Amino acid sequence: MKSFFMVISLLLSVTAWSQTGVGFTLGNPIGVNGKHWLNNSQAVDGGIGFSIFGKSNLQIHSDFLLHNENAFYFNDTYPLDLSFGIGGRMEFADDIIIGARIPVGLVHKLEKENADIFAEAAPILDFIGKTGIELHLLFGARYYFQ
Repeated sequence: MKSFFMVISLLLSVTAWSQTGVGFTLGNPIGVNGKHWLNNSQAVDGGIGFSIFGKSNLQIHSDFLLHNENAFYFNDTYPLDLSFGIGGRMEFADDIIIGARIPVGLVHKLEKENADIFAEAAPILDFIGKTGIELHLLFGARYYFQ
């Protein structure tokens, strides 16, 4: 439980940085998410949450992301950014499980509200604690502090 509060404190403390957003995710896992932009096309994100499948284990993850701005348009009006990257995941089950993530997602920026909404699929290859393949599918929203 100490880890949970430590990660929450970290996510809240990074809100002092410019171009940092904090929000929530629904799906697998359900939890909170933060994202810090390094420049116009690169970002680092992280999240903490609980799995909704099987045992409800605490999970944390972090990814380095590249963004392709306005890669797609929804209804020919709303631009969607394509994001993809690589990262890691740690799950606190009976044993600690560590794996690599390869997230791919779509992001819609809400410029006037300093926010974004996103959908992400992230295949995970677990290699410590247990071995196997898992898939995270999640939707979320973030508010950016500027």
